[in-house]
Amino acid sequence: MEFVIRVLKQIFNKNQEQAENITKKIHQDGQGIVGSYVHEVAEQKGIETTLLARQENFPLQVKVKKQ
Repeated sequence: MEFVIRVLKQIFNKNQEQAENITKKIHQDGQGIVGSYVHEVAEQKGIETTLLARQENFPLQVKVKKQ
């Protein structure tokens, strides 16, 4: 959970409270929405998050959906 909070703050620019709330939702439901971004920005944030997760051996999965 600490890793997810760090990613939400570092990559998605969430404050501590927002990051904790999103992390709790992800933990409870197995998924959560981090934000709404222009598609290119969302793709880049997804790539950054996935790379960081792999570097630190976390099985975090990121999905970017077009709306």
